[in-house]
Amino acid sequence: MGGATGAVLSQNGAEVYTCLAGRSPLTRQIATEAGFIDLPSLDDLVTKVDLLLSILVPDAATQVAETVAAATQNSGANLVYVDCNAVAPQTVRRIENIVSKSGAKFIDAGIIGGPPGPNSRPRFYCSGPNTAPFEALGEKGLDVRPVGREVGQASGLK
Repeated sequence: MGGATGAVLSQNGAEVYTCLAGRSPLTRQIATEAGFIDLPSLDDLVTKVDLLLSILVPDAATQVAETVAAATQNSGANLVYVDCNAVAPQTVRRIENIVSKSGAKFIDAGIIGGPPGPNSRPRFYCSGPNTAPFEALGEKGLDVRPVGREVGQASGLK
């Protein structure tokens, strides 16, 4: 899902960055084919991007949020973290707490549908106090729809 989402964004003119340190050869291939720009470290990533989309297996969502939060705090980055993972509303609120303590802003998102492609255009529902930065990706090929101002509302749709 992450690779396909990044590919859509890249094909529609967005610069899509990632950090592939420690990732598998398959993940590296998917990212390269999708047009991702690989940065050497997570600190480099969080300082380079304005918006970071977390799209991964639900079991890893909290750990990745903790790692990104540490990098954000260490670097002083001005980051908006978008959790697009299939986690429960209470889990996404815990993730929001982790991310917000680092100084990053947080957006809850839920993806309904399969990976973006020629025959699929999933909807990205989002919630939180300010979802405008994520909604702007609607201009880059994603179908983004706000559902409310409370974190957990979008995750509740998943």
